[in-house]
Amino acid sequence: MSSGCPLAGLPARAVSGAAPEAPLRFSFLSLVTRPDQYAAMVSSFVARGFTPDVAEFLYVDNRDGNQFDAYSGLNRLLQEARGSYLICLHQDVLALQDDRHVLEARLAELDAAAPRWAIAANAGRRDGRYIIRISDRWRLNQARGPFPAEVDVVDENFILLRRDRLVAPSCDLTGFHLYGLDLVQQAQARGLTAHVIDFHVEHQGEAVVDQRYFDCLDDYEAKAARQMRTRKVPTLAEDVWLDGTRLRLSHHLLRLRRRINYLRRQARYARRPRANATLSAKES
Repeated sequence: MSSGCPLAGLPARAVSGAAPEAPLRFSFLSLVTRPDQYAAMVSSFVARGFTPDVAEFLYVDNRDGNQFDAYSGLNRLLQEARGSYLICLHQDVLALQDDRHVLEARLAELDAAAPRWAIAANAGRRDGRYIIRISDRWRLNQARGPFPAEVDVVDENFILLRRDRLVAPSCDLTGFHLYGLDLVQQAQARGLTAHVIDFHVEHQGEAVVDQRYFDCLDDYEAKAARQMRTRKVPTLAEDVWLDGTRLRLSHHLLRLRRRINYLRRQARYARRPRANATLSAKES
């Protein structure tokens, strides 16, 4: 820059079109209530190539009570994370045979198939169809593709976010449910996409649908109703009309129907035989 340029000497710097390279490749972010489970999770991923030179493992400590919920905890962890890819995962997830190189390959495939992707997960749903690549306590080695597949919601056990297209949990929601939906909705509002990829891990937890879930559901729908209400927004030039539609079914009846459906589903799950052993146990 020449000395005659008005920018010369300013305490400022130009930013290029390329995003700066992050210090690490991966950040693993978790809420911890069971240190034994968390230790097993970290050890399993380190053994699959997510070593300290390329990955970090960060957690918020909920051992003595929930100091953080999922929304506040993940937001705090995202502030500290230094990876190019930020993996929000449950403490009871275990890496299996798929290692770091497999994940890198799956992300390269996703780059080619969906250049605007922001979220990658191992389970999700779109148009009533489940897309899953997981082992859990109900069934081992589940693979319902094709992969990668775009989805409208992701399961929260394993969610990978891109630093250069980062979405974060809402600051006006609380609890431990529906932040996967929250993240996908935010990504879609920005013109980005979410996908399920073929990266196999084991989730040892059990999905629980209780009153806390329905409280989160009510809060999320109330937030969505505020956002999607029909209204006029005056700008400094012209008014902008925002037009959304709301479900007309009585909210009370809607909640009742959901509870009945979940009870029926839980009853079906209870009758299903569980897997005799986990994949991680079989591999050891």
